Amino acid sequence: MSLVDKTIKAAKCPDDKKSKKLFDGNGLYLLVNRTGSKLWRMRYKFSNKHQELALGKYPQTTLTEARDLAKNARKLLDQGINPMAERKANKQANHIAKNKLFEVVAIEWWGIQKSEWSEDYAKKVKKWLLEDCSSIRDRSIDSIKVVDIAQIMLAQKEMGTPKKAPPILSTLNRVFGFALGKELTETNPAQNFPLKDVIGKLPAVKHMAAITEPKALGKLMSDIDNNNSGDFCTIEALKLLPRVFLRPVEVRSLKWAYISFEEELIILPAEDMKRSRDHLVPMSRQVQEQLLQLREYTGYSTHLFPNQRDASKPLSKNVLTNRLRELGYSADIVSAHGFRSTASTILNENEWDDKYIEIQLSHLIGTSSSRPYNRAKYLKQRKKMMQWWSDYLDSIKVS
Repeated sequence: MSLVDKTIKAAKCPDDKKSKKLFDGNGLYLLVNRTGSKLWRMRYKFSNKHQELALGKYPQTTLTEARDLAKNARKLLDQGINPMAERKANKQANHIAKNKLFEVVAIEWWGIQKSEWSEDYAKKVKKWLLEDCSSIRDRSIDSIKVVDIAQIMLAQKEMGTPKKAPPILSTLNRVFGFALGKELTETNPAQNFPLKDVIGKLPAVKHMAAITEPKALGKLMSDIDNNNSGDFCTIEALKLLPRVFLRPVEVRSLKWAYISFEEELIILPAEDMKRSRDHLVPMSRQVQEQLLQLREYTGYSTHLFPNQRDASKPLSKNVLTNRLRELGYSADIVSAHGFRSTASTILNENEWDDKYIEIQLSHLIGTSSSRPYNRAKYLKQRKKMMQWWSDYLDSIKVS
């Protein structure tokens, strides 16, 4: 006799048994367990072997739905297809389809790369992938075409943020490269994308002003080293800045705990760097002498350059830039951040190895697979370079 809902609702497993079967016909039955669960099953024969197919749990799967599922399974049997094998194949196909979604692939790539980035930059890249590329998030990565990339780029132009287009495009190019390597797609629609033709010419990039002509640089260094009017810590911080390749914020935030006179190194921990890794700065003889003298004045503080109002805090944000302006150097001539460009340009002109320069600037070089970070890489050569640089700055100063 066929089942009815009233019978199913009232069904209970006898206390002396683990389960009880209620048959509906054509192989479909309800398995009533001692625990109270009621499970739909279909018993069938395929290749001379008896098998059972799970069809859901009652009441989530109703009697009508269970019968429909059983009917569909019998149709497969009539075609010589094992419904259990078909279900397994469908699950596998769904799993593959899910793993090929752009969002899934992009986040997997992001998870691998983020250790190379600062926390802020990692968040920025994730936002690009999930928000700026939201139009392709739920698309299979092998279905995304050049026109889809064009729409993402054009959206940046329409939002008034065209400068974001190049880094987003570069990120997409890397994601698709990753997908190619995993055989999730056969094309990379972001590669060789004609960005300029699609969104037009980008606004000119504003570079940090820097002096690279030796005579002008010598005059600047003389002005920095010889003018002692003003706040002591600001004066000393600006003297140090050109000689260590660090960013202004890194110089302002230096702590005495980072200074190792024994090793002749400034050792900046990962949390104070733009990237998640320690950074070593070899101290030239001139830098060591300056810091030994400085310690007599500011050794009471955690910071090399404590704030006038609160010695537990470093110098405030704009003091180095303001100091340059006080010395008569306008924003279009030199910026506090420009000393890094100055050093890079002149060292390259004097044929120092680009690898030493880039590492000392705390730039990543090579690919993610070829650059396992070694903070002491080329340290011997970098020490020589940093001493040469301090000597060079002294040699060009105006008397």
